[in-house]
Amino acid sequence: MLIRVYLIVILLQCFSSAQNYGSLKFTNYADDSKAAFSLTFDDGLLTHNTNVRPLLNQYGFKGTFYVIPPYLAEDNQPLIWRYGHWSDFQMIAADGHEIGSHTMNHDTLPNLAWGSTSTPGTLLYELYQSKIFIEQKIPSQICISLNYPYTLHNFIVDSAASLFYENGRTLGQTANDSALYGNDWFGLKAKVVEFGMPRNSVDDDLDELYAFLNWLSNAISKKQWGMIIIHDVVPFSELQSLLNNGIYEPITTEWLGWLCDWLEVKSLNKEIWVETVGNITRYIKEHEAATYDIVTSNNQLIQINVTDNLNNEIYNYPLSAYVKIPEDWHYIKVQQNTNTDTLTTIITDSGRVALIKVTPDKGLLSISPVTSTDINNEDIPLNDFLLYQNYPNPFNPSTNISYSLGSRQFISLKIFDMLGQEVATLVNDYQDAGLYTLEFNTDQLNLSSGIYLYRLQSGTTSSVAGINFSETKKMIYLR
Repeated sequence: MLIRVYLIVILLQCFSSAQNYGSLKFTNYADDSKAAFSLTFDDGLLTHNTNVRPLLNQYGFKGTFYVIPPYLAEDNQPLIWRYGHWSDFQMIAADGHEIGSHTMNHDTLPNLAWGSTSTPGTLLYELYQSKIFIEQKIPSQICISLNYPYTLHNFIVDSAASLFYENGRTLGQTANDSALYGNDWFGLKAKVVEFGMPRNSVDDDLDELYAFLNWLSNAISKKQWGMIIIHDVVPFSELQSLLNNGIYEPITTEWLGWLCDWLEVKSLNKEIWVETVGNITRYIKEHEAATYDIVTSNNQLIQINVTDNLNNEIYNYPLSAYVKIPEDWHYIKVQQNTNTDTLTTIITDSGRVALIKVTPDKGLLSISPVTSTDINNEDIPLNDFLLYQNYPNPFNPSTNISYSLGSRQFISLKIFDMLGQEVATLVNDYQDAGLYTLEFNTDQLNLSSGIYLYRLQSGTTSSVAGINFSETKKMIYLR
């Protein structure tokens, strides 16, 4: 009888452990980033296509562009000064950026009567007709993001906006929390950068850049969602013309490029997730609504069904989640419909887990173990030579650069400015396999503030094999 009791206890323990496999913990932001950030651009201006689109595409960032539909011209029509063509914003949308609504006529919404969707000059007309106009011109997107003209709104405006949109953006000096509910969604706060005068050189705008980076760093520390409001973006050589014409707070391409450099570093370090207002809205609302059932859980297969109660036509963004898996699953294959990923797993205090992506209501999620041999057969490389992001970054006066070597090699680690001029050589010698960390100190170099590159190479151009490995990363020096 005693043996049977022990056997039952052992079986129950094994069953309980197996049932725990497949448990999910959804992260607050995509890829378990610490915070989030949205680049937003107002009014549908010509410079958004000529200057902003190529810059954001260079970094892989997606922005939200709020347009006033009647102000955009067809290709065969003359432009309204500063405003763009519909074809400009169709190209912007085709690159994956979001097109949001800034209403039909940029009226002061709290002053309008409720009205109807077919009565011009009323609240419902301004909100609804703009959305429909945009969706007719950009059929690949559902317009879910609203920008209040002059950032003015009230409870009545918010109630009307909620009939057609999923969020509304206004003005605020603080960032948004990671958990938002009800009317919070129609008071999303974004910050305007106000530049002091004079602006006679690009360096005159550095104080405002550093102040904004400090603001955003504070948002990161609080795990918040920050936004910036931007209007015209032009090269510095064109700035004075806009200032002379009284244009509201234009930003230079140089300034926006510096911001993107900083965001790129923070993004690579998983400190911040840069995405459109619409997609971050999708993520947070799905995160709050998602539930899951473990369908299968054993040492060979885990199957999970993830659902939410949201409109699947709008809410179809993949969530990031940590999934608990058996201890001997070092590599896994994750499948949902036609999407397949092969991932490495990690050990935590609560056991072995993997960070996966899953879209609610998009089919059964299947997770199974694979071996390192399977990975090699699938041509998924495991690189022994790695260059890590420097820390701290930005830095003054010094920062640490780490890298790992898989075998003894001739190693070169050099620092360059953005013009490609060599600034310093940290290593230029043979090194054995292992992990290395070196300090780069600017005290004796008299460098100016800005973006610098550091490049790790193994092998030499003079050897028969040539360069075996080469990787370059960016870092920011703030003097």
